[in-house]
Order: sequence, then C-alpha cells, then structure tokens
Amino acid sequence: PQQQAWIRTISAWFLQQGIAAFTMDEIAAKLQVSKATLYKYYASKEEILDEVVRTKLSEIEAFEPQLADDETGFTERYFEVIKSAALMLAEFSSQFLQDIKQKYPELWEKINAFQTRALQAGERFYQIGIERGILRDTLNPRLMVLMDKMFIAAAANQHFLRECNLQLREAVDGFYEMKSKGIFR
Repeated sequence: PQQQAWIRTISAWFLQQGIAAFTMDEIAAKLQVSKATLYKYYASKEEILDEVVRTKLSEIEAFEPQLADDETGFTERYFEVIKSAALMLAEFSSQFLQDIKQKYPELWEKINAFQTRALQAGERFYQIGIERGILRDTLNPRLMVLMDKMFIAAAANQHFLRECNLQLREAVDGFYEMKSKGIFR
C-alpha cells in the first residue's frame, strides 16, 4: 500500500518530466522519506521505473475487456476505448518515452510488446465490426488500427496539441466525429 502511493506520486513526476535527471536522493525527497527507507523497498531507480511502467501498462490494459464486452454497444465501446487510451497516453511525455527507449531497452520492449498486443486487439475489433455489418465492409482493419495509433500518439503529444491550438478533449471529440461519419454504416 505505501509503495503503491509512492508509485502513483513518482509516476506523475516521471511521466511528465522524464526520468534521466532524477536521482534516488531526489526521489526520496519527493516522497518525503529517507534514502535508506527508499532502498529498503527498491534497489535502484531502474526497479522503481519498472514498477511505474508495469503499473501504467496494467491501467491501460483495461481496454481489452472493454472491447470484448458485448453488453455495451459496439460504437459506444469503440469510442470509450479510444477516449480512454488517448487520455491515459497523454500522461506519457515524449521525454519519458525517449528516456526509456535510450536508457532502458528492456522496459522499452515491454512497452512495444504491449503496443503490439493492443494493435492486434484493435484489429480484431474492427474485423468483428465489419463481419457484423456495423462498419463499412470496405475498411482495412490494419489501416484503421494504424490510424488510431497515429491519432493517439498525436493526442498524447502536448506540443502537437499546442501547435494546433487544441485541447485534448477537442481533439478526441473531433476524431470521434470524423470516424463516426466515415466508418460506421
């Protein structure tokens, strides 16, 4: 429980500012614990980072059961998952991802494996929509997933949103509107 609170605090910090510049001393100070106490639970910054990444990925993984929930309408599920993914991924700064890619390749592989699985789930979802006659049969599920991936990446990039003079909510709403008029029957 205490470590979970620490990970939530550290996550917000790391995800927005990156991890390269932070030391165990700074992390301990941010958590208002001694460095010795921090080392009692985590042997290194890498161990803390691994916990941060695992926690965030498990939060994002909630989309998979959401996509499979036939109790909820297909269109509603689709938009809810895209919105959730965009909002969660918006927490990841480009600096954080760059730090992981450059300095922690094993964690980068976990993120890539998750992304591959998410894209496969999305592709299956589109295929089901086509088969059920909900989506246009001229759609290519793989291209649709790649378009979603590009949108989520753009929506998660605060610099891009500022350049386009958009708020995240506006971007998500605009994407919904465009997609609903273009892919649904």
